[in-house]
Amino acid sequence: MSTAEPRVLLFSPLQGLDPPSGDISYTEALLAHPPPGVTYTTYQRAMEDGSVVVRGRRPGHGRSETVDQVLFGARAIEFGLRKTGVMFREPTWYISIRPGVFDLLHQHLFAIRQIGLKIPVVSSAGYPLDVLYRARERWSRPRLRIARSLEALYCRLADIHNPWLRPTTDGIMTVYSEHFRSELVRAGISPTQIRLASTALPDMGLEPRTDHALTLGFVGRDFVSKGGDLALAAFRILRSDHPSLRMLLVTSHESARRHQLAGDGIEVILDPSRTELTSGFLPRIAALLAPTRADCGAPYALLEALQLGIPIITTDLPWLDDRLIPPAVTRAGLTSASIASTAEALLEPTRLAEARSAARELWEQEFSMPGLHRRLIDSYNAALDHAEAAADDSKGSPSAVSRR
Repeated sequence: MSTAEPRVLLFSPLQGLDPPSGDISYTEALLAHPPPGVTYTTYQRAMEDGSVVVRGRRPGHGRSETVDQVLFGARAIEFGLRKTGVMFREPTWYISIRPGVFDLLHQHLFAIRQIGLKIPVVSSAGYPLDVLYRARERWSRPRLRIARSLEALYCRLADIHNPWLRPTTDGIMTVYSEHFRSELVRAGISPTQIRLASTALPDMGLEPRTDHALTLGFVGRDFVSKGGDLALAAFRILRSDHPSLRMLLVTSHESARRHQLAGDGIEVILDPSRTELTSGFLPRIAALLAPTRADCGAPYALLEALQLGIPIITTDLPWLDDRLIPPAVTRAGLTSASIASTAEALLEPTRLAEARSAARELWEQEFSMPGLHRRLIDSYNAALDHAEAAADDSKGSPSAVSRR
């Protein structure tokens, strides 16, 4: 029987420690609204109180057991391969967990090898890293094949649970789309180890807008990977026929330095806080343009828009959550012309009213926290049950009996 109230070590990106991304919002959502009965401890707090120790550090900066010396050498080789661009940059974490403190490890994006005591694992990820590196950094396909092959070899040799590539023997992988699940099954991972559990947004007290001002919006720090250039070009196409149309463009100072964003009818907002975005800027738009080139699941800007009753135009990427459906969410091709024609059809008053009503309803039914809670608890219980069954098998094996 699985643990009724699991104590979960949450290895998930944290504000101030990890690069800014929607994955930090994922962490914050779970911490603020955990599944019923689940207690989360962040990796930062666990390291501070000593219940988790990073292994394989430089001599004099941690444990100095033989295993740490071996791991330090392995990590040095790994670091060199990642730094030279032969492998992806995201490192493997080697950790030891104090016995009796946690029942389960939830790895969001982080690849981890447990040293010593091993507790059950559930991981979460939206797509393979080679998809991200292809879209964001334009790595060539041969280079991606080499990086992925080395990653797979390294994970197998070191028995690493990698959330986008490989589970440990009894680990559970949760993914954001049926497409990703199918890809993993084709790669040889047992379907019993893979579950769907995408992102969700707590009720932030956001109220749907009531006016119908024709203002389009775009939100994305990384302007190109989020499709800002396509959204901007689509807006300019539309404005040639609709001169009263306006656009609110939210991005980073870095993106603003690299791209020409100014123009008639365009208001640029740089690096707002999340509160400023949700309470000050998103409520001003009639529809959100999200022609992303590199996203998965249901990105948090989209979920915030849905909670505000704002319909969305996004792209037909297969890694996006399958529940992002019309009339609240419309998919378009990765061209400015496709996005512009889709937006023009959406802005027809009757259709816009229907889409606005459906947007809030879609968040409530599919992307509020209770749904995610159910899927995570199912995954946690599966991992705990696997571990209990394996322990029972070990106790009943001939070798175990002979030791009694």
